[in-house]
Amino acid sequence: MKTLVLLDTHALIHRAYHALPKFTSKKTGEPTGALYGLSTMLLKVIRELKPDYIVAAFDRPEPTFRHESYEAYKAKRPEADEDLVKQLIRSHDVVEAFGIPILDAAGFEADDILGTVAEQARKNPPAGGLKIIIVSGDMDVLQLVNDDKIVVYTLRRGIEDTVIYDENKVEERYGFGPNLIPDFKGLKGDPSDNIIGVKGIGEKTATELIKKFGALENLYKKLEVGGGRLEVGKIVKERVINLLLDHKKDAFFSKELATIRRDAPINFLLPTSHFSLHTSQLKALFEELGFTSLVARLSAQ
Repeated sequence: MKTLVLLDTHALIHRAYHALPKFTSKKTGEPTGALYGLSTMLLKVIRELKPDYIVAAFDRPEPTFRHESYEAYKAKRPEADEDLVKQLIRSHDVVEAFGIPILDAAGFEADDILGTVAEQARKNPPAGGLKIIIVSGDMDVLQLVNDDKIVVYTLRRGIEDTVIYDENKVEERYGFGPNLIPDFKGLKGDPSDNIIGVKGIGEKTATELIKKFGALENLYKKLEVGGGRLEVGKIVKERVINLLLDHKKDAFFSKELATIRRDAPINFLLPTSHFSLHTSQLKALFEELGFTSLVARLSAQ
């Protein structure tokens, strides 16, 4: 079985930026703390996961389809620090020096690229099968988990403490499967992305509703068809039922915003050759950035 690793690059560099001290290159004077963290994580991923294929997904600067349908999407996020912006731009050089191909698409987020690539690769596996490992610091991608064939390798703390989520691990964390995470966010919302959900319903109630009724479509069918309201009322307080009915449109719109797309306009094919580290190119970049400890680590990689 072959292994395809998909990198949620923006999420990784954001994590590195906030987890590590700020420092600069003595040669160029540019900020490099997040680039060092990203490089460290990539070396760790390659060493531990031993990918046959690896691809990096990036966000683009243009508004996405989510911004176009909801102007307030991510509106409450503070503007990124200038040092972070510089390193986000420079991170393309780091990824390319590793020999990792980059994918993005106008109007779509990196998550949607990950979802699309995972879907296309899952449907067209190589002989012997394919395991897909998504590497991210963003828990939103857990909705892409599929049994143990598509798993998420994510960071718990800092850039070294990692955990792999398969379907059982997701159910252990949430109480329901990966496919219901967008429904969950449709009810409770997601403040980090300014997704409103159903006003007045928090994480605990949303969890109980999803565990009991599953997808939003089933929950609202129960509420609205025949004597369903009475049936639901035996389990759910009248106040919650009224909130659900009053904010049905918000619930479904929030679910739509929280759902990772799997139809971004890309056509992914597995590379004809297996991944190998571009050691000489990477060594030159590490020396330019002043990452002397990583230069030494390359020889042991």
